[in-house]
Amino acid sequence: MYIGFVAAILGTICWIPQAWKVWATRDTSSLSLASNLMFLATVSLWLVYGIMVTDWPLILANTCAVMAVLTIVTAKLKFG
Repeated sequence: MYIGFVAAILGTICWIPQAWKVWATRDTSSLSLASNLMFLATVSLWLVYGIMVTDWPLILANTCAVMAVLTIVTAKLKFG
């Protein structure tokens, strides 16, 4: 179980700098909307699955990932 929580933390942390940079610079020109939408769908589905099986590392990781990637997608839509 600890491996799951470590993976959840590391997998989530990697998206935070990207989300921060996008909002700080308002530059999304190098980001693919399609890729980020597909990843948002992926982590959303993993979140639903985690809830269905009550797997807390999956729920934690994918809740945070959904928020971070949703921030990036929102910035891409807002700033172009």
